[in-house]
Amino acid sequence: MTQQTSRPWYRAAAGVLPRSVRRRLLCLGRDLASIRARLKPGAKPAPWSSLHDVGGGEFHTVGRVILSHLINEAGLTRDDHVLDIGCGTGRVAFALADYLSPKGCYTGFDVAPSGLAWMIRHLPPAAAPFRIVRADVFNTEYRQKTASRAEAYRFPVSDGSVDVAFATSVFTHLLPADAENYIAEIGRSLRPGGRAYVTAFLMTEARRAPATSGQAFVKFHRFGDVAHVGDTKVPEAMIAFDETVFMGWVARAGLDLVPPVKYGHWSGEAPVPGQDFQDVLVLRKPA
Repeated sequence: MTQQTSRPWYRAAAGVLPRSVRRRLLCLGRDLASIRARLKPGAKPAPWSSLHDVGGGEFHTVGRVILSHLINEAGLTRDDHVLDIGCGTGRVAFALADYLSPKGCYTGFDVAPSGLAWMIRHLPPAAAPFRIVRADVFNTEYRQKTASRAEAYRFPVSDGSVDVAFATSVFTHLLPADAENYIAEIGRSLRPGGRAYVTAFLMTEARRAPATSGQAFVKFHRFGDVAHVGDTKVPEAMIAFDETVFMGWVARAGLDLVPPVKYGHWSGEAPVPGQDFQDVLVLRKPA
């Protein structure tokens, strides 16, 4: 899940260009770079980045990589009920359509109606039933015409019905109250023994100085008592949580951490082979 926002030019432009402009430039660059691949005979459909930005990497390749993480780290099997938290345009859903058996089940939700419409139109036939839900939740970039807040949102699944839940690049865009609720909802949704694969930016004491001095991919600023943000005017654009606070939410949700946390290189340290950009946590609901 390498992200192109870690590029030096993006960090340099952070103090000059508004984030909305930087984001458009990122999307334009990705779309231009993908044209040749899109024109190849037999190429699979992939959404334009401007439709719903999901970070760098080829759409289907990244989806398959995340699927492999769900299998190897979260114990996903073909017969499981999977909950895709913030499914976007279906990057992982495409891979799951080939993977899940008729006994399996997929539920995905997102706030961006345009991305969901593209996903529904292009998702290939699957043996498992797929349920795709538009979440009526306010989001600064994707869903402004609603007063509903993520801190009160209830996931569209019943209690204890999910085998594996996952949220990639979701908690990096949630305000503290929203993130706490989403962790609680993961705890409510998982069956005993179920697992969740979650990515986030976790702020530790060792990371605080480099992240706030500009060595991270963006310069982080203190935001309230529990978070740091890249843009105080649009805090949901990029947010890191104090690790102790985040793990407190996990404990209150009745979840255990399957150690260790796999720390990413978002805070500016030199990446090592196989290291993700964001921090990765696997959470488990005790049996």
